[in-house]
Amino acid sequence: MTYWMSRTLENTTAVVTGASSGIGRATAKVLAGAQTRVALVGRRQSMLEELAMECGPLASVYPCDMTDDAQLTALAAAIRTDFFGIDILVHSSGIIKLGKTEISPVADLDNQYVANVRAPYILTQLLLPLLRERSGQIVVVNSSITRAFNTAGRGSYAASQHAVHAMTNALRDEVNEHGVRVTSIFPGTTATQRQIDLHEISGKRYDPDRMLQPDDVAEAILFALTIGRTAEVTDLYLRPMLKPLP
Repeated sequence: MTYWMSRTLENTTAVVTGASSGIGRATAKVLAGAQTRVALVGRRQSMLEELAMECGPLASVYPCDMTDDAQLTALAAAIRTDFFGIDILVHSSGIIKLGKTEISPVADLDNQYVANVRAPYILTQLLLPLLRERSGQIVVVNSSITRAFNTAGRGSYAASQHAVHAMTNALRDEVNEHGVRVTSIFPGTTATQRQIDLHEISGKRYDPDRMLQPDDVAEAILFALTIGRTAEVTDLYLRPMLKPLP
C-alpha cells in the first residue's frame, strides 16, 4: 500500500510499546514500511522476534515488562545506547480488568493504573530529552471509552484511560514549545486478542468484520505522524463503520 506523506519518516527512529500484538504490532509494521527504524517493545520476546523478521532489518527487539521500573530504566538506557536519537514514541501497551465497583478487587484498579498510566508516564519522562532534541512526536493509544455514556463494569479501566488523557493533554501543553507534537488516538472496538477475550467473558458474539482492524488504527497513527509540521493532530477518534450485531 502506498501512503501519501507530507513529511517522510525515512531515517527516523520510533519506539513502539505493546508491539507484541494488536495495534502495537500493526503500527510497528506500518512504520517499518515507511522506512522507520523501529524499536519493538513488549513482554513476549518470541512474538517480538517474529515481528522483527516481518519488519526487516530496520526493526530491533527490546523485551520489557512495562510495569517494572527497573526494566523501564534499562530499556531507556539501551535505546540511548543503540540509537543516535528518538523521533517517535508510540504508547500502545496496557491492560483491562472488568468488574463492578462494589466487588472488584482493589488490586485490579492498582494493576491498571500501573500498566496504563504509570508505565507510559515513566517511559515518557525517560525518553523525553531525546525527543526534544529531535523535535519528535508522541502518540498515545487511548480508548473511546473516554466518550462512553455507560461504563458499568468497566469503571476502573475507564478511570485509567481518563487519567492517561489528562496526562497527555498536560504533556502537550508542556512540550509544544520545544517542537514536540503529542497525539491521542481513541480507537473504538478493534479486532484484537483483547476483544476475543472480552467477548468470551461477556458471552457476546465476536464478529471481527464489524470491528476496526489494527491496520486501521496504524494508518491513523501514520497520518498523525506525517501531517505537515505546522499542524498537530491532538485527539483522533475512530469507530467501526458497522454497528455490532445484537
